[in-house]
Amino acid sequence: MGTQQLTLPGEIVKKDNRLVRSKLNISSVDASRILANLVACIHTDDKSLKRVYRVAVKDFLADTSGRGYTRVKGLCRELAQVTVELEEPDPDGPHPIFEIGTIFSRIVYKKGIVEAEFNAHMAPFLLDLQQCFTQYSLIEYLKLPSTYSQRLFEILKSWSGKPEVILSIAELHRMLDSPESFRENFKNFRTRVLEKAHKDITEKTSFRFEWEPVKVGRSVEKIRFIFSSKKLPLAKKEQEDAKEEKRNRLINQRFQRALSCAIEKGGDCRTMDNVRIVCKLCRERRVYELCYPKHPNITK
Repeated sequence: MGTQQLTLPGEIVKKDNRLVRSKLNISSVDASRILANLVACIHTDDKSLKRVYRVAVKDFLADTSGRGYTRVKGLCRELAQVTVELEEPDPDGPHPIFEIGTIFSRIVYKKGIVEAEFNAHMAPFLLDLQQCFTQYSLIEYLKLPSTYSQRLFEILKSWSGKPEVILSIAELHRMLDSPESFRENFKNFRTRVLEKAHKDITEKTSFRFEWEPVKVGRSVEKIRFIFSSKKLPLAKKEQEDAKEEKRNRLINQRFQRALSCAIEKGGDCRTMDNVRIVCKLCRERRVYELCYPKHPNITK
């Protein structure tokens, strides 16, 4: 299947930013390490992904016989099923374009070597990258001990050319493919993902960043990642815009409830049995008059 070609230490992993920021359903550290090594095998002058790429498993696992062999087979199965999910704006439609596909078309494991063939549709994300790409040290990446550390490392590297980036919690969960337990409980997400990944990346790599939550009221809506050496003050405009957006949503929800209430009561508001704040908004905005402007039993 071609001349043997193993990845050498010190090579660079290089990917298009769209791939780095996609949703990647990879769940094990060792599978992620094999994937990174395979990507690092791609030469800058490769014109297609038709050739076979190979990595030695001994670089990741000490035991490649017996239990180790079974373990590597499991990793190959996982890699064969890894999908990339992308969403991009559709200029001709109201909804984004959704794309999903597997990374590899074929994986073979023999004599301690994993051989892989990339799917052809991966070419724009891995070949001839001139702009909007991310690159990082393979050796540093291999030191990271968790999938969240690995993913956050490359995701943040894709924005590290800027002083900072602010990402919504929802966007982070999408890229990290977070389980429901983390989506529903920010404390767990903070402790087991953000804090641990920051510690791992700081200890194991030369990449430096700080992070802080961006709150709207008591709720954490976004995370601010700072890449500059000197921490900048939190962007007040970002906070205020988020607060204003939430206020407008609440007002709109209350207005809709007041309107529904007025219609249901036929404009008769002598009995104000709705939520106090909704009734107050109804009186202030005179919502009842929009439905029944001449009703004799309206309480003003």
